[in-house]
Amino acid sequence: MSIRELEGGLAHDRFLKNAVQLRVKALKDLTPEEVKVVAMAVGGRLVDFKIDDATAWAIAVTPLPGFHIVFCMQKYSPEFEDTIEVLFSRKAVDLGMPAEDASEWAILYLNAMIYAVRRVLRKDVERISHYL
Repeated sequence: MSIRELEGGLAHDRFLKNAVQLRVKALKDLTPEEVKVVAMAVGGRLVDFKIDDATAWAIAVTPLPGFHIVFCMQKYSPEFEDTIEVLFSRKAVDLGMPAEDASEWAILYLNAMIYAVRRVLRKDVERISHYL
């Protein structure tokens, strides 16, 4: 489900989308093998999940038992801007997690992925501080 379905989600939807768009550039050109390495580096896994034909890859992480976040790289260029769609497990509602907390988890994991690109893959992408 999207951030909009969580408590306070409508207010945090734009915040999360803006934060994600700032980070797409560092992650959009990873090869399938590099995506696997990044997923493992952040304690996640590459999953077989597609939103549509534009889904290049999906990484799932589990910050809390039963609470999953799935990051889907959507390659829409050249017609539209590439993006990362962030989806949350329904367990977030059961946990009473507000959208503010869920969006912070998502941003922290995206930052960790960028850190892995820089430090594990040794690719020259902008430092995480650029996004903060």
